[in-house]
Amino acid sequence: MRNALTAVLTLASLLAAAQPGPMEKPLHVVVTPDHELIRNGVPQYMVISPGNDTLRTDKLRPAQGDSVLSFMVHASSADHPWSVKYLPGGAMMDLHLNHAPSLFGFTLRVPFTQGAFELDSRRLIKCLTDQAEDLQVRDARRPGWNLEHPFGAVDTLACHGGRLIYARGGRMHPEVRILDLMRFVKRVPRMPPTAAREASYPGGPANFDRFIRSHFSKPLIERTNARVKLSALVTIETDGSIHRVDLNGSAYPELDREFKRVVQLSSWWEPAALENIRNTIDPRTFRYVEQSQVIEFTVDPDSIWTEIPEAALTIMPKDPTHNDEISVTFHWIGGSCGRYEAYAKVQPAPTDGGLRDVFLYFGQLPGELCTDIKPQAFGFTMKPLPPGRYRFRQMPHPKLGGGWAPDPHAVRVVEVR
Repeated sequence: MRNALTAVLTLASLLAAAQPGPMEKPLHVVVTPDHELIRNGVPQYMVISPGNDTLRTDKLRPAQGDSVLSFMVHASSADHPWSVKYLPGGAMMDLHLNHAPSLFGFTLRVPFTQGAFELDSRRLIKCLTDQAEDLQVRDARRPGWNLEHPFGAVDTLACHGGRLIYARGGRMHPEVRILDLMRFVKRVPRMPPTAAREASYPGGPANFDRFIRSHFSKPLIERTNARVKLSALVTIETDGSIHRVDLNGSAYPELDREFKRVVQLSSWWEPAALENIRNTIDPRTFRYVEQSQVIEFTVDPDSIWTEIPEAALTIMPKDPTHNDEISVTFHWIGGSCGRYEAYAKVQPAPTDGGLRDVFLYFGQLPGELCTDIKPQAFGFTMKPLPPGRYRFRQMPHPKLGGGWAPDPHAVRVVEVR
């Protein structure tokens, strides 16, 4: 009986070892150069593979248009990286693509920047592992998602201070497009630590709080209109990047998701360091380690509003009554010969008795626009307003452009007596 059991286990182990592993597909790399591939019949770029084989642009397969290099890679080493070289300028970009192949692989769209940089694909894969999983869970919880997106969907992910465009699902080819390459490259090696320390953000917690406030969606805070404390357990990597954010959860899922996005948008923390306890001789040595920290942020609806300076907007009279017409004047620099249009739209009074919004629209009419650099002004007159407190807000013109980009959360509060 024992011999029979041994034989069965041996046969099972041989069958398991003989099973094929996951299909290794190469990584599809698309490099977007600064110039066209071929200029006046002369190739402008060449690609050097890990085997030192040189491929010129006339032998490559452009993915789209005439300004994209498209090639397949399996892996590279520190000694033999994939490189893209701009021939006239001689600038080289090294793509150290030591990635872990997956069943379907990914497509990297790498914007070409002249210089030598090493793409840290491990940081990229960590971000995708976390956020792409979140997207798949979200899609699975939405009935009919496949019917609504038969060709797939595209999402913007925040990773380590940079942004990715991630395409997935349906008939869409899996693709990752890097919008900010510099957040995913290793330029200067980090110096070894000289003492034990906790992970920290440059400038301290106050600076990190300012970072969150400056990147958190103000329209979302305005729409939610809730004061709530958000918290998450964040894993800070040994290189100072963040890819894992576990939310504690609140009563506002939208605010939770935005909090996670902003935290993942931060980068270059000072990682934690510990002493190498196995080192028994002097001098003592230290090493970087991963560390998890709880990060909290309080959403305050009153903190999103800023004052419009007089140099940008004039409202006269400053203390109007319910019988006074109100003159509104916009101020800017340049564009003296342009034609402009501006008007105001008073919004319904809020039910909670708060400030009543007055949207100010301003835009340039079609036609010539001078490029002079002189102070300009354009205004209009409003009818008298009923007594109350009003919040004048700059809003983009719904039909006109002209380069005027207002901040809809920059306001001027006016009280009508």
